[in-house]
Amino acid sequence: MEENQITPANTQNISQGSTKKINIWMIISVILIVAIIGIGAYMLGKKQNVSQPTPVVKSISPTSVPPSVTQTIVSPTITKPTASGKKVSAGIKNQFFSPYTVTVPVGWEDKHTSNTASDVLTLTKGQNTLTISQAAAGGGSCIFPGDTPEPMAQTFTSFVGITSTSSQFRRGMSQDGSYTVCEQKSGGYAFPTSYGYITYAVATPTDQSTLAEMDGIIASLSK
Repeated sequence: MEENQITPANTQNISQGSTKKINIWMIISVILIVAIIGIGAYMLGKKQNVSQPTPVVKSISPTSVPPSVTQTIVSPTITKPTASGKKVSAGIKNQFFSPYTVTVPVGWEDKHTSNTASDVLTLTKGQNTLTISQAAAGGGSCIFPGDTPEPMAQTFTSFVGITSTSSQFRRGMSQDGSYTVCEQKSGGYAFPTSYGYITYAVATPTDQSTLAEMDGIIASLSK
């Protein structure tokens, strides 16, 4: 019986066959490992995308800023005209003005001058003078706290409201310490009034009771 003899050639063939088999398995193993890593990475990324919550964007309201507040100085309205005293008639009839009557309190002196072009009534008590003048002169708007500024208008920092039997007035203080009376019209307050240019010249320091008397005189105006 012949024994199989292993020759160098056979040994070489066996080694090459084994090497080929090992190389194939190594390639297959590498491919499987790469595939497993790829699948694992894909699943992990998918899991992270699913589990990650969708960011919620909250709208943030702007900080509430309180509107600017315009301070308006409003003094009490004088509603009671001067009751005691004498009635004085004055004024002329033209396209701007008309005759009127006013009550002059006790203690006040009145002076009335009139012609075809002008009429001036001056009431005096000590160093306090109230003048109602009807004459050809300029006019304009009166601007008080809270009003929109206008060019060529007379601006006052405060006022006192005065109600007469036929009109609504406001007495505003000028920079020189005197007072101007404005009348309410369709476009706002303006001067001169329908009774004329009304101004106060008061003593220093101002006597508030005398000033109130002057307001009462204006409140007694009637046509």
